Amino acid sequence: MKPLDFQHVLQSLAHLSHWQRDRLVQVLSQPGDGRAAAGIEACFDAAPKCPHCAHAQLHRHGRSEGLQRYRCCACGRTFNALTGTPLARLRHKAKWLDFLQTMQASLTVRQSARDLGVHRNTSFRWRHRFLA
Repeated sequence: MKPLDFQHVLQSLAHLSHWQRDRLVQVLSQPGDGRAAAGIEACFDAAPKCPHCAHAQLHRHGRSEGLQRYRCCACGRTFNALTGTPLARLRHKAKWLDFLQTMQASLTVRQSARDLGVHRNTSFRWRHRFLA
């Protein structure tokens, strides 16, 4: 990007609304590639309901680890789109799609771990969670 174009972008930031600034900070602070988590959130947003009590009335309740958190109006519990799924509490979301590609290529657990830079136990655990 040319220096003059960059200066123009910086000047444009002053005209953003409060919501737009918050959204920009969220996007820029997300680590790595969040395509997998974004896809899961999009599916959840199509038919949102509490995984604990199945109530449909929810409130947004902040963000954590790059995922939107929700609070159920009925039971008061908080959760995200992964709660109640086999992928709940797994880390390294940016590597999930790459791991799926290694599974499709029929690589062993050790080969997948070596290719992704994770421990072989992590690769083993992911394989069973993704198959579930």
